[in-house]
Amino acid sequence: MSICRFLAFLIGLLGILCFGGVRVHAAESSGIRVEAILVWASHAAKTNDTNLKELEPALAKKLSKRFKWPLYYEVRRKEASVSDKDLTKVPISEKCMLEVKHLGEHRFEVKLIGKGKPVSRSVESLANGHIMIVGGDDKNDTAWLIVIRELPAKK
Repeated sequence: MSICRFLAFLIGLLGILCFGGVRVHAAESSGIRVEAILVWASHAAKTNDTNLKELEPALAKKLSKRFKWPLYYEVRRKEASVSDKDLTKVPISEKCMLEVKHLGEHRFEVKLIGKGKPVSRSVESLANGHIMIVGGDDKNDTAWLIVIRELPAKK
C-alpha cells in the first residue's frame, strides 16, 4: 500500500471522527476547525531526527489498537478552518496535501493529493471525538499516517 493511499485511508477515518459536533461548531464560528497530524509509525525507536517527537499518549494508544506498529512519532501538525461547502487545502508535506470539503450535516469529503495527483477520496460522516486516518506503508516496515480530527471551536 502506498503512503498516499494509506494517508487517504487515514483522512477518511479522521473525517468520521472529527465532525460529530458540526452543527454546534458551525453556528459558533465561520468554519469548523480541524487538525491534521503527520505521523511516522515504526517498530524502532526514533533516530536522531530532531523533527520527530513522540505522539501524544492517548492518540498513540488509539493507533496501536488499529495498526501493528508500537511506536508513533509526530512529524508535523497543521490546523485548518473548513467552511460550509468550500474546498479547504491543507498542505501536509512537500509531497502531500489534503483537500477537505464540508458537505453539510456531519459529512465531509477528504481527498489526498500526492505529488500533485489525486491518490484517494473519502466521504465520511464524522462523530465528535473520533479520528480519521489515512496513510501508507513505507520502507523498513514503517508507515506514514495522517490523523485528522476536529478541534474545539475558538471562543
